[in-house]
Amino acid sequence: MNSKPNKSNGTKPAVGSHSRSILDDRRIRLALSILGAIVAWMIVTIIVQPGTTNTIYNVPVDYTYDSSVYTSRGLSIVSAEDKTVNLKISGDGYTIGSLTASDFVVYPDWSSVRDSGQKTLRLLVRGANGMLNGVTVTIDGSDNMVDVMFDVVEEKTLPVTVTTNYLTISDGYILYSTEVSKDMVTLSGPSSELDKVTTCTAEVTYSGELDSSVTLATPLRFYTSGGTEVNFEYTELEESSVDVTLQVYKMATLPVNVSFINAPRDFDESVLVYELSRKQLKVAGPAEKIDALSTLSIGTIDLSTFTRNKVYELPIELPSDIYLLDNISTITLSFDCSGLETKTMNLPSSCVQVVNLPSTYQLTVETERLMNVTLCGPKAALETLTPEQVVVEIDAEDFSVATGQQNIACRLYVPSNGRIFALGSYVLQCRIESN
Repeated sequence: MNSKPNKSNGTKPAVGSHSRSILDDRRIRLALSILGAIVAWMIVTIIVQPGTTNTIYNVPVDYTYDSSVYTSRGLSIVSAEDKTVNLKISGDGYTIGSLTASDFVVYPDWSSVRDSGQKTLRLLVRGANGMLNGVTVTIDGSDNMVDVMFDVVEEKTLPVTVTTNYLTISDGYILYSTEVSKDMVTLSGPSSELDKVTTCTAEVTYSGELDSSVTLATPLRFYTSGGTEVNFEYTELEESSVDVTLQVYKMATLPVNVSFINAPRDFDESVLVYELSRKQLKVAGPAEKIDALSTLSIGTIDLSTFTRNKVYELPIELPSDIYLLDNISTITLSFDCSGLETKTMNLPSSCVQVVNLPSTYQLTVETERLMNVTLCGPKAALETLTPEQVVVEIDAEDFSVATGQQNIACRLYVPSNGRIFALGSYVLQCRIESN
């Protein structure tokens, strides 16, 4: 007997009942099968899609690819158009969908290049890293040719010549010299162009009159041997211009004189009467330096080696930044010694005077007599000259003061007559002691 109670409505509960799935419906399963077939078809036709065609735009022409074909003949490209092409590629959609311009190389067919000149070459295309399996590539359209100019590329080095035909220099001034920042210039280009060129010039121009030095940037120009200017089409210049420095100086004509060294104290140079082969010189230099000059000292005469009636050939020595315009390098100097005589004397140590000696030192002259001193001057002055009138001066500023014995150079002069001077050089043996 069933012990379970009946439901309140008097019905009995169902036996073995369960929930139904959507996939239990045959129509649903059929629809899913159709959808899967459609997706599979889309994968094949859209992603794999054999026979798909695509276009890659603006692929540049590579003129370096396989260039050994023409460089092995000594040729170089001197001109080539900057060209791009479109590529049409076909294959399965999965493969070509990832391809870009970098996967291909477009280049001219060099096989017909044998010599210089302009060539019209057919363009070829291939995979950048070899063949692409299952992919066909062609140049889109009929624009598949390119013009290339070939020649033997050489170098030529020319000196830079400065021309100043177009300059105006102020009155009283001179263009003394020109300096260029680069003496030589190198050209690189086809031999057909370089063979025409024989000269390179920097033709300096300036808008006003020049009265001072200036540096100007000047373009380079090139000419044939016949003087026709060459305008390059393919040649490259190492420099297209140079800096030209124009040294513009003021001119002056100045009197010349000579100076004397080893002269005695308060020496009267008028006793030396001389004649110069040139009394004045034409010079040039910066305006401020020329304006500061009234005469030119062209050289020196050492009175200690003076010889009567000797003719001196003096190299012209000018102050720095002063330049000689006359075409000479020496001046001849001759003395009129008709009024000069010489006299030889022996001078006692009492004639010695010591100057500028520090007070902490004492100097004793050990030479009792300075022998065979030769003096030169007017004849009348020498006839009455006595040894006591001559001073033998030792100047402590002329040597290193130290205790002990030294041979010290001395200077001779006659205080009473500045027209007398000593010939030769003289030394005294001295002893220096500390106080």
